[in-house]
Amino acid sequence: MLVWALVTLALGIAAPLAPVTAKDTTVTWPDPAAAPGTAHSTTLALSPPRPLSFAATVPCDALRAGGDVLRTLPAEGGGDGGLTVSAGAGATRVDVSGRTVLTAPTPPGGCRLDLAVDSGGLRASLDGRPLPLRCGACADVPPPQVSRLSTSADTTPGAPAPSVTLHTDDRYASGPGPLKTVLLVGHLLALGGLLVTVHRHTSRRRTRRRRGHGWQRLRRHLSGADALVVAVSLGWLVNAPVDFDDSWYPLMARDAGEAGYIGNAVYMFNVTENPFVASQYATQLWGAIGGWGLVWQRCLPLLYGLVAWVLLRAFFVLVTRRTDVRAARVPWALLLAHLVWWLPFGLTLRPEPLIVLLSVVVLLLVELARDRDTPILHVGAVMAAALAVACSPTGLVAAAPLLVEIPRAWPRIVAATRLEQVAGVAVVLAAASVAVPVAFADASLGDVLEASAVHAWYYDTVPWYDELEHYETLLGRGKTPWAQRAPVLITLATTALVAAGSARRGPDDDTLRRVLLHSAATTAVAFLLVAASPTKWVLHFPAVAAAGTVVLAVALLRGPMPRQERALATTGGVAVIVVAAAVSFAGWNVWHPFSDRGQPFGNHADNDPTPLSETLLAPHLGPVFLRNPLVWVAVALAAAAWAHWSRGRWPGRRLPRPQPERAVLTAVCLAVVGGMIGVMLLAPVRQYPGWTVALGNAKDIAQGACGLESNVTALRPTPVPFGPPGAPARTTGDYTDDTRAVAPRPVPGLGRIWHDDGPGSAGRGGLVTGWYPIPPGAGATDVLVPLLESGDPDETVSVEFGRGSGVLGRKDLDDLPNVDGRTWQERPVSLLDAPAGTDAVRVVVTAGPTVGEDRLAVAEPRLVRPEPLAGLLGGAPVLADQSSSSLWPCVTQVAVHDGIAPAPAFRLTADEDLTGATIQAQDWTARGGVWRHDDLNATYVSLATAVRPGGVPAKPWGRVQMMVRDLPADRYAVTTTEHSRSGWWRGPTLAREDYAEVEYQGAVG
Repeated sequence: MLVWALVTLALGIAAPLAPVTAKDTTVTWPDPAAAPGTAHSTTLALSPPRPLSFAATVPCDALRAGGDVLRTLPAEGGGDGGLTVSAGAGATRVDVSGRTVLTAPTPPGGCRLDLAVDSGGLRASLDGRPLPLRCGACADVPPPQVSRLSTSADTTPGAPAPSVTLHTDDRYASGPGPLKTVLLVGHLLALGGLLVTVHRHTSRRRTRRRRGHGWQRLRRHLSGADALVVAVSLGWLVNAPVDFDDSWYPLMARDAGEAGYIGNAVYMFNVTENPFVASQYATQLWGAIGGWGLVWQRCLPLLYGLVAWVLLRAFFVLVTRRTDVRAARVPWALLLAHLVWWLPFGLTLRPEPLIVLLSVVVLLLVELARDRDTPILHVGAVMAAALAVACSPTGLVAAAPLLVEIPRAWPRIVAATRLEQVAGVAVVLAAASVAVPVAFADASLGDVLEASAVHAWYYDTVPWYDELEHYETLLGRGKTPWAQRAPVLITLATTALVAAGSARRGPDDDTLRRVLLHSAATTAVAFLLVAASPTKWVLHFPAVAAAGTVVLAVALLRGPMPRQERALATTGGVAVIVVAAAVSFAGWNVWHPFSDRGQPFGNHADNDPTPLSETLLAPHLGPVFLRNPLVWVAVALAAAAWAHWSRGRWPGRRLPRPQPERAVLTAVCLAVVGGMIGVMLLAPVRQYPGWTVALGNAKDIAQGACGLESNVTALRPTPVPFGPPGAPARTTGDYTDDTRAVAPRPVPGLGRIWHDDGPGSAGRGGLVTGWYPIPPGAGATDVLVPLLESGDPDETVSVEFGRGSGVLGRKDLDDLPNVDGRTWQERPVSLLDAPAGTDAVRVVVTAGPTVGEDRLAVAEPRLVRPEPLAGLLGGAPVLADQSSSSLWPCVTQVAVHDGIAPAPAFRLTADEDLTGATIQAQDWTARGGVWRHDDLNATYVSLATAVRPGGVPAKPWGRVQMMVRDLPADRYAVTTTEHSRSGWWRGPTLAREDYAEVEYQGAVG
């Protein structure tokens, strides 16, 4: 057994160090296949942004033509991390990564300047002769950041132009080499041999006990609760809320088909997520089978949840068979505890549902091992826990039952011989190595070490000892919905009460109480192990749901405290549960993104709520708020009164007389389950016929629709446009039009643009356009006015309705939050609500009271009407964000591949007044956003879109942004080869400040 364990360990350790077969992608510009005379400049956004090597050849004829002969970042806003070769006045200058490395007279004749930058530094030569550089040996000059390859030679047809060859940094796109494949297969075979050996060794000394077939015993315990959990679970596929990460993790799995590995997809230059990729692999396989729609993706955690339910039922059949509890009550208590945790968290597309399933496996195997004295089951439990860790750092919670089991096993461990102790440790470590094929089959040790360093550099991480931040996030004002607070707080309160009563012994110290004490200890350890997570999001807490469900279920069956407890202790127990309930229901009934539409309690469409209106977002029934402790105190008093009265009236009858703390616990759990189902069923009913996640899911199931793509309309120009304005526009102050001063960020189709961004402008002025006549039969529903804002301008933009030359009415335009000076906003005004008799409109800009750096551009109005969005997207490349991509299953989603972040034609994002950090996460420079350079090379047009309105006002559903690029895309050639690379190779680290001009963003605790 020791030999098998050591062989398994050796193979498991060797596999991550073995050579991998890596991709080597070469970009050649201009594309050799391009037609002569074609424009050379192109968008080329690399991710990571610096190539492994960069080589450029610049003809001296191009240098003599002058200008920016070669650039890899735009001149404005691109930072200093790129390469620029510029020439003028007879001199040539080369800047690389923020340093001027060469200044020299432009040479005459038909020569060429060659530049090469790689891990060895920068080299320059003229016709093969090395040139002296201002940086000396230049060994510390890294390759330049690349978001474009542009040249001023584009402006001169037939002019000589530079050429570039670069090798992208696609380091994580690798697969196992021949030796690694042999090691992985050998490791799995050795692991199988170890399991057989352990089983034979332990079965010889195990006393066999007849137990009857487990499935037969479980079948005898079938209950209506089993049917109900299936019914609720299936209904929850449609009605469950969406959380922020329900698109992020499927996005990683979806993008892996292009990238060749599970990458972050949003942040940190798409570095690999290994070793925490087990759940994404399962999601990737599931998506390959049935697609990427939300309902289909939810079927996978649904299966996890149903299997976990079956295993929990088996666990309770096992632990309650020698107790005095009535068997019929057990499944109903388990159902209530299960739904308390599962309804708010169970259908998330994050790793936690798989972690919970594996944790239940560990719980059951440990209990079976204790019951049957079968150590092989402990080995299986170790394997399940190791696979849970391969899902996420929070997967450590699956080890909680094993850690709690150590004190019981300790006497046997101490009594064993030294050889047996060594063999036992080796077997445990070898069993845990089952995670190696998952964590390292598609990644090397060097990949994982470098990715870990990148995560620590670019993302806020919190030390384990600052776990208090986890609970501050849970309880922060407006951060966590009440139903996500409740399982955590109720379970913690129950565990605390069990711990408080654990030292008291009495006649009621039966088997079920011992199960309660053991499950509470397991739950407490699980909550401690959650602290290992380097981030402190509330969505990590569901990882403890397995142990939490068990302790809640047993407490519902028996009560969290000894039955014969004194009045003072009972009062204290009631107080703990009451506080947990009150704090839970003090959370708001707010479910972002998307699931807030139609929700009851308060005004969910209020963009500027007062403290009073915020309090109304908490659950309440009329004037009775569930956060009021008196509600739960009344439950405790009612339970105590019932117990006292019923004992006096029917002393001999066996009636339910729960202790006050158990009564409150039961009432709180029922309120959580009933409230959660109620608000999620009521919301789509209140919002109908308006779009909700539930209605969209139902349409997807019934009609095979495409999520939001089938529910969003965009305002597009009518076939019959406005007539010409009746008079020229009048401008005042600094306002002018694009015939006199070039408009900022012009895009095709805007027509005349008025703005205050001319030379010497103070950013203050006004505009009154002429009257634009509305032609008969135009079929328009709205007037659309494009706005471009910079610096929060204080001018007011309005559309005036008129007849002839008279003004009938006026409507001010609102602007979008989280937009900047690169985004044209299409802002609509309804014609359906226009005053009767309106036959013309005009645009008015009224100057504000201040003068500053703000700027405002306004384009000509357009007549528009809603059209299906699918016709506009038309299969174009789309970048759906990490909060909404699961609602866009049919679009052509772009993904990083070959170390290149392809240029999307449209961006699709969530909204609902979310912060810019969420809406623009893929551009976030400080986080190493995968598309961080995309905005430097394009202007956005935020289209006027809508989903069908419903009976309750709602916040904006989201955004569709059209990308208008400064340069064409794909004007380059890509070739890919393969090579062998050692398993410990890390490459040039990305985790340093000068790589992307990003300071250390790591540990904040």
